[in-house]
Amino acid sequence: MIRRPITAEDLYNFKFVGDPQVSPNKDKAAYVFPNVDQERDGYYSYIYITDLKNEGRQFTSHYSKEGLIKDTSPKWSPDGNTLAFLSNRTENNQIWLLHTDGGEAVQLTDVKQGINEFVWSPDGNQLAITTIGEFALSTDKENEKKNDKSDLKIISRLRYKENGVGIFNDDRKQVYLFDIKTKTFTKITDGDHDFSQPCFSLDGKSLFYIGTKAEDKEWGYLPAIWKYDIDLKKETLFYQGNGHIGAPSVSPDGKWLTVAGHTRGERSQGNTNILLLSLETGKLTNLTESFDYTVGNLIGVDAKYDTAKFRLIWDSTSSNIYFNATVGGDCQLFKVTLDGEVSAALSPSVATVTSFDILSDDQAVLVLATPHSTGDLVIQDLNNVTNVYMLTDWNRELYNQVHLSTPENFHYKSTDGWMIEGWILKPYGFEIGKKYPMILEIHGGPATAYGNGFHHEMQSMAAKGYVVVYTNPRGSHGYGHDFVNAVIGDYGGMDYEDLMAGVDYALEAFNFIDPCQLFVTGGSYGGYMTNVIVTRTNRFKAAVTQRSICNWHSLYGTSDIGFFFTEYQHGHVDLWKDAEKLLQLSPLHHARNVQTPTLILHSEQDLRCPMEQAEQWYIALKRLGVETKLIRFPDENHELSRSGKPKHRLQRLQHLIGWFDDRLA
Repeated sequence: MIRRPITAEDLYNFKFVGDPQVSPNKDKAAYVFPNVDQERDGYYSYIYITDLKNEGRQFTSHYSKEGLIKDTSPKWSPDGNTLAFLSNRTENNQIWLLHTDGGEAVQLTDVKQGINEFVWSPDGNQLAITTIGEFALSTDKENEKKNDKSDLKIISRLRYKENGVGIFNDDRKQVYLFDIKTKTFTKITDGDHDFSQPCFSLDGKSLFYIGTKAEDKEWGYLPAIWKYDIDLKKETLFYQGNGHIGAPSVSPDGKWLTVAGHTRGERSQGNTNILLLSLETGKLTNLTESFDYTVGNLIGVDAKYDTAKFRLIWDSTSSNIYFNATVGGDCQLFKVTLDGEVSAALSPSVATVTSFDILSDDQAVLVLATPHSTGDLVIQDLNNVTNVYMLTDWNRELYNQVHLSTPENFHYKSTDGWMIEGWILKPYGFEIGKKYPMILEIHGGPATAYGNGFHHEMQSMAAKGYVVVYTNPRGSHGYGHDFVNAVIGDYGGMDYEDLMAGVDYALEAFNFIDPCQLFVTGGSYGGYMTNVIVTRTNRFKAAVTQRSICNWHSLYGTSDIGFFFTEYQHGHVDLWKDAEKLLQLSPLHHARNVQTPTLILHSEQDLRCPMEQAEQWYIALKRLGVETKLIRFPDENHELSRSGKPKHRLQRLQHLIGWFDDRLA
C-alpha cells in the first residue's frame, strides 16, 4: 500500500499516552490518555486502566459544554482499591476518587484556588496537598464582594512572573494535610515562601517537602528539604541544598531519601544527579557523580503530551533506584545502587522513555517514544533490553496511512575537532540522483537535545520534499558535563561553528542536497542562533526565527528568567558594566548585515522570550529593507509548538513551511 505524506493537519489525529502508575498489588496500571479536540480547539484527557495485557479500558469519563475536561495525575490508594486523580471538572483542579470496581467519581476536595499536587499517606487516611494562597472553599465565592477587588497588579518580588503561569500575586504555594474521612485541612507551611513536592516517611509520621526560607531567595534560589513531625507539629530543616533538588522519594525500608539535583548553585546547567540522603544522619552522597549524563528526559519534540512529573523509583529491596537519563539522542532507563554503580541501559536505544513505573525487579512499564511513535505504553523486560511488549498502539491506524521518514544518524568533526552528533531525514518520495532543498533545524535550551522522539514538524517538512538536518551542538545535554557547559560565555562562538560545520558535512556526505537551496529555522535558543546566522552568512535562502532572542540587554529585565539566565549564560556578565558585551552578543546590534528573507513567529504571552524581542527584530529588519514578516500568536506562550492551541500549532507549521516553499527555485 502506498502511504500518503504526513501533513500538518494530522496533528488532530494524534493520540498520546503518559504517566503510568502501577497498582500496589502489581496487577494493573493506570495511565493518562490525552487527545486533541479539533472542534473546540484544545485537549482533553481520560484515565485508562490496563491489566497489563493490552490498552485496557477507559476508567474516567466526563463531558462538559463549558470546557474540555482533563483527568490527570492518577495515584493509587495504598490498598489498591481506589484511584485518586486531578480533574478540572469544576473549573479548577480538584482531587477526585473512583473505586476500582467502577461507578461514579466522587469529588474529594473543593478548594477555591484548586489543587496543584497531592500524595497519599502510607495508611491511606490522609493526603498531602499543595495549593497557592490561603486555603478557601469554593463555596466561599458567594461571600465575595467582587467590587471590592482591585484589578491592579502590585509587584514587589524580583521573581514576579513565569511563562505559562503569568504574573504572580502575593500568594505563596503552601502544603496542607487533608483528612479523607473528616474532609478537614491542616496547614503545614506558612510565611512568604513557596513549598512543594510533599513526601511521607515510611511510617507516615513525618512529611518532607521542598522550599526555602532564605532571605536572598529572590536572587539566588537554593531550595531546602524540610521535615515536619505530624504528631508534634514541628518543622525542622533536614537538608539545605546548594543547587536544584526535586522528586523526593523515601526508600521502602525507611532509611533513605533520594532526590534529583546537584550542588553547583542555582544557575548551573550541568548534569542533574541522584543524591542520596540518610534519614538517620542526613549525610549526602552523589550516587551518579561518575555517570556523566543528566538524569531526566531532555529530548525535545513537538508531539508529546505526557503529563507525568519526573520521579525516582526504588526497587523492593531498597538496593536500587530507577531513573531515566538523556544519553546522546536517547533517553533510557537505568538503575543505580547505593554504592553508586550505574547499570547498563535497561531500555532500547533509538528511543525515548518519557515516563515509567516499576512492576517488579524484572519488569517496568514505560511510555516509549521513537522517531515513528509519539509514545506508547510497553512492558520492558529489565533483564533483556530487546524484550519489549507493547500494551498500546493508539496511533496504528494513522501510522498505517502515512509515510514517516526514518532519521539517519551521523557524527562529524567541528572546526576545532570536537565530535558532534546529528541526524538527517530524507524527503517523501526520495529518488536517487535527484537534488532536494535542505532545512537546518536548531533546538532550544541550549541545554536540551534533539534525539529519537517523534518530530511532527520535521516529518511535515520531509513530507513536503525537504531534507531535514538537525544536530546537537555544544551546549546540548546528553554528551557530558563539559559538553553542555561549553556554550557558557561563548554564545555564537563554537556553537555557531558546530552548526555550520554540520551543514558543510551534510553537503559533502549527502550529494542529494541542493547547496543552492538551504533554509534555517529554530526556536528559543534556536531562534537566537537563527538570528545570529543571518547576521553572519547569506548561505541560506530564507530563515524562520521562532520565540527568539535578538537583544540580551532588554531580555535581562523583560524575561521571567532574564536577570539570572543572562548573567550566567554569558559568563557572569554585569548588565551595567558589560553593556557593550551584551550588545555585541545581540543580533539586533548586527542587523545591518542581514539580507536573508526572515519570517518571525512569536507568541504574545511568551514570558520566557518576550514579545518585545520579536518586535525589535521585526522593526529593525523592516526598517533596513530586509524581506520580513511578523506573525503574532495571541493567547499563546513559549510552549506554542508543543502545547499551544491546536489551531495555532497548525497555522504555525503552515506559515513556517510555507515561507520556505515560496522561496524554492
